[in-house]
Amino acid sequence: MTTATTTANPGRARTARVTRSRRPVAIWLFVVCFMLLVMISLGGATRLTGSGLSIMEWAPIMGMIPPLSAAEWDRLYALYQQIPQYALINHGFGIDGFKSIFWLEWTHRLWGRLTGIVFLVPLLVFAVRGQISARLGIRFGVLFCLGALQGAVGWFMVASGFAAGSTAVSAYRLVMHLMLALTLYSAILWTALETWAPARIAVAAGTRRTLATLCATVALTIAAGGFVAGLKAGMIYNTFPLMG
Repeated sequence: MTTATTTANPGRARTARVTRSRRPVAIWLFVVCFMLLVMISLGGATRLTGSGLSIMEWAPIMGMIPPLSAAEWDRLYALYQQIPQYALINHGFGIDGFKSIFWLEWTHRLWGRLTGIVFLVPLLVFAVRGQISARLGIRFGVLFCLGALQGAVGWFMVASGFAAGSTAVSAYRLVMHLMLALTLYSAILWTALETWAPARIAVAAGTRRTLATLCATVALTIAAGGFVAGLKAGMIYNTFPLMG
């Protein structure tokens, strides 16, 4: 009976095989999504603790290695002492205080590099095995470029905090960095779900418009939250729920 059913529905059997072969790809993408969520959380913690300006060098490869000697710690601390944040906020907090903010920023950057590796290496393996279609391959190439761009935008954001009289990064660059992370996460999650269950589900046009409006509203709220955080606008209304 099973044989007869399979023979009668060769297209369905072929679709099932393709779906099973794509499941590892989908699981890999879900792992990348989880790592991106951790990355975004680390970025938030970095901003809240004022740790983002503690590393003044952009070293994509060698930056993975933390300071291994007292001389290296002294060199990095001396660099940090040159920026306004140290003079205006953290003056005299010592090498131990510097280490406390350095490690969080270093972990944030390291996690970003690890996320890139977890994305790229399995991608190459799946491509060699023929588990990725040409259409998906192009999409993954775009996603990888977006990830690389996110790293560059991150440094562009951090560099804004080194300007004279500045003790924090530009709110505009902060929101750019945040929204690019949101875009990257959403695109990878969408691809993961699409790969896990490629079958299309019919959705009414009105429902699609409602969902699109909801997503746009959420994205706008997140962007507004980024500006509120970056500009410290929340300090204007410091009571809840009346907000002043």
